[in-house]
Amino acid sequence: MENRTRAGCVFLLLLAVASSGLLLAEETQVGSTVEEKAVTAGAKKTAGGNRVTVDIQGLDGELLKNVRAYLKLYGKRNDPALNDLWVRHLHEQAEEEIRKALQPFGYYNPVIDANLQPLEGGRWRATYRVDPGPRTRIGKLDLKWQGEGAGEAELKAALEAFPLKTGDALDHQVYEKGKEALIDLADGLGYPDTEARIARVVVDPRRNRADITLHLDTGKKYYIGDIRLHQDVLDQDFVWRYLVDVKTGDVYSQANLQALQRELIDTGYFALVEILPRFKEAREQKVPVDVRLEPAKRQRWSFGIGYDTDILFNLSARWNHRRLNRQGHKADALLKLSQKEARLRGTYWIPIKDPRTTKLGFSAELSSDYGYDDDRLTLDLEAGYYFLWEKWISQLFVQYKYEQFTSGAGDSITSHLLSIGGRAERTQFAAGVYPRSGWYLWGDLRGSPGLISSTDYLRAHVKSRLYLPLLEKGRINLRAELGTAAVGDFEKYPNSLRFFAGGDSSVRGWDWKDIGPEDRNGLVIGGRHVLTGSLEYDHRVAEQWVAAAFVDAGNAFNDRPEKFYYGAGAGVRWLSPVGSVRVDLAWPFNKDHDEDTRFSDIHVHFGIEVNL
Repeated sequence: MENRTRAGCVFLLLLAVASSGLLLAEETQVGSTVEEKAVTAGAKKTAGGNRVTVDIQGLDGELLKNVRAYLKLYGKRNDPALNDLWVRHLHEQAEEEIRKALQPFGYYNPVIDANLQPLEGGRWRATYRVDPGPRTRIGKLDLKWQGEGAGEAELKAALEAFPLKTGDALDHQVYEKGKEALIDLADGLGYPDTEARIARVVVDPRRNRADITLHLDTGKKYYIGDIRLHQDVLDQDFVWRYLVDVKTGDVYSQANLQALQRELIDTGYFALVEILPRFKEAREQKVPVDVRLEPAKRQRWSFGIGYDTDILFNLSARWNHRRLNRQGHKADALLKLSQKEARLRGTYWIPIKDPRTTKLGFSAELSSDYGYDDDRLTLDLEAGYYFLWEKWISQLFVQYKYEQFTSGAGDSITSHLLSIGGRAERTQFAAGVYPRSGWYLWGDLRGSPGLISSTDYLRAHVKSRLYLPLLEKGRINLRAELGTAAVGDFEKYPNSLRFFAGGDSSVRGWDWKDIGPEDRNGLVIGGRHVLTGSLEYDHRVAEQWVAAAFVDAGNAFNDRPEKFYYGAGAGVRWLSPVGSVRVDLAWPFNKDHDEDTRFSDIHVHFGIEVNL
């Protein structure tokens, strides 16, 4: 009987548990259904395109920018998945986010009035009126150098020039940048282990006061030890000639290691330059440096297609041999074909002394102009000594020129000249694709005494450009060209050395070589002198677009200019990463045979100015 009673109790207990489980499951299912309905309703509202207008008042500039960056509701304001519950949740977080956004600028006691208002169509307006309050000021500033470099005059001066002083407004960004600048300076002076032993900013919001403690330990001063080159493509002695800015015994710094790497990359011989300092092998604080060099491909081909208003469509092919032998000799060649000219040039280069700046070049060039009044076929053989003089890229050369040419309606003439001369150029423009200041100057002086030449001559040619900033986004672009020659027998003076005006880089609105002395048939044959100039105003109208207006003038002549020819117009420039793509519309003025400029006289000039 007792056993039956116990069995009955167990049965009743199991039945109760099962019933409870079914009830719990039913309640859970009901709850899930309600939740699913809520989610479905939210989804429907999301599909309706819920949006939030966020209005932040009382702030501007960097404060406003940083608050927007911190404020999650502002970042999600156009998110189509934003429902009503999430809007309220983000609004509740907004006040704390605004406080954190103001703290880097020293504002620790802002007064914030936050309001969230529903609008029609399921939209919202969140308004935050912010008074940043008083700015926290620096009460105590404790700056100190420790370690071996503590006595370095440059480090002590930098500490005194720290951008924050007692009484200044606290700005965490200024503090961090100042700290990093001190560490970078110490690294550049040979202290790579420099670190902040104490870097503490203690803010008392009640008093609007901040105390700064910054103690920097330089550690030991290190120097560059043995520089070990690992390569087997060039003579070691030749590679060492490139290492002129960084040597064994210089202070160890990232700047010097980068300079060492840059010098070897600039040679063009290596595809990879890996710098490996060996601190474990350092002795007497001198760190050996392993330099692993992987050679670049010996030969490189490149091809191009382009359009130039002067010579029309053109094709080009370039070949470069980076390493002919273990002494670093190089060679290159260029072939350029267009509708109006052809050119084939090859050069053999021999590095000498500092190979980056000094070399010998031996070149041969065959060129031809056709379709003009001055058809020619020219062979130039040249030997040149290239060097850097006071930042001027310079060259002294000897050149033999053989030319067959026709001037105007005259007969074909053969001339040969043995000349000596020199060239120099220098560029100094501000950085960027749209420099607003700077200048460029190029000059060529050459001559022949006529002993073994068809005629004696002395010729000088100068080209220049000057940028001057104007207004906030504009610049004045001035360009000038001056050429003059004294020639014994002008009839035997080659066309390639005569002066002409007109074209993209001369007087726009006129064809290339369209201005100059003429023969009896009115054909342009070139002159002894040239003088051209250009005044242009460029204005940046968008990030990559510039509008331009210009006036050009000039002439080529023999004795004195009887008149100057003018061209004027407007254009646009697209600032590409490699240079300025230029399109100009230009009108020619004071034409000899027709003083009235017709619409058909409009010239379109197109070109690319590569950043120098």
